[in-house]
Amino acid sequence: MAMRTLGIFSLAVLILAASRAASAQTENKNASEQQPGFQSQVDLVSVYFTVRDGQKRLVSDLPQDSFRVVEDGQPQAIKFFAHHTDVVLNVGVLLDTGTHMSWILDEEGHAASMFLRHVVRPSDLAFVVGYAAEVDTLQLPTSDMALLQASVRNVQSGGGEVGPAPEGTAPTPDIGVGGGGTVGINGKPVQMRREAHLYDALRYSAEHHLNGEVGRKAVVVVALSGDAKSQSKLEDALEALLQNDVIAYVLQIYDAPHRHDGHDNCDVIHTYARDEHGEYVLRKLAESTGGRMLEVKGMDRISEALDEISEELHHQYSLGYYPDNRHWDGKFRKIQIITGSDGYKVYARKGYYAKRPHANAATTQP
Repeated sequence: MAMRTLGIFSLAVLILAASRAASAQTENKNASEQQPGFQSQVDLVSVYFTVRDGQKRLVSDLPQDSFRVVEDGQPQAIKFFAHHTDVVLNVGVLLDTGTHMSWILDEEGHAASMFLRHVVRPSDLAFVVGYAAEVDTLQLPTSDMALLQASVRNVQSGGGEVGPAPEGTAPTPDIGVGGGGTVGINGKPVQMRREAHLYDALRYSAEHHLNGEVGRKAVVVVALSGDAKSQSKLEDALEALLQNDVIAYVLQIYDAPHRHDGHDNCDVIHTYARDEHGEYVLRKLAESTGGRMLEVKGMDRISEALDEISEELHHQYSLGYYPDNRHWDGKFRKIQIITGSDGYKVYARKGYYAKRPHANAATTQP
């Protein structure tokens, strides 16, 4: 009886061992079959870009042989090319809410509402962020237009304002900034107290709302000024955008529209001295990602500028290549897309960081 029991036990052990061996063999086979596909996804560098002619009109019908791509000065072979008007779009709208002027918030909210209605399709995702002394997600990524519209209505009603006036001071309608950004849409004296955490908002949006998303990714910033008092630096924001393949568009507001300024029968437009350094910084940030900075001369011109961005997002190309340099050292590599057609300008990100996807998993709260 004992010998019989031992024989049954031994048989069970053999069956279990064989089962585990077969399972391990199957897993190894699946892993080896899946590995090439995963490896190609890691090595593939994809770039979304737009092209404009000498009159700054969008050109969206050029064939693949019109383009060459160069990485760190070395020509690369284009493996994939497409005209992308139907690829999923992930887009964030970042609104500067650091003002006590309700009419400015109304203009921002109205323009953002129109933009979202024009650009976001049922297959797309959009989110809304307000920034001032803090960075607030007003709406998480969604394709639900009702939720998106509700979030920008919250801005219009003043719900997007961040940060009370300092104790002992009365609220003031002046807009200004410290920290080197472009200043003031109304020509009033600069408020050194004002905070505009633009770099924090860009970094947070890229790392928390766009990290890991598939398809085209973009952020649109409606900026009343440049950055002031962010914990993140310009380099931090730019690195987060480039690592996550995010195109940034910046709408820099300059002067106020025709509005009454204490005079019953006189509409006044204020002017101010431009901060050329601040403009250069914002332009550099946008163009490094393949986007642009648009000068918006008046709050009443925001909708027009957003329409221009919406059109651009729907007339993009994409190309992909496997870099000859397979050493993933985390360093920045420059990308240049060249078109042989005279008078055309390509808008594309300036490069990427040679990191594998798992190295980008960590995010930082601003």
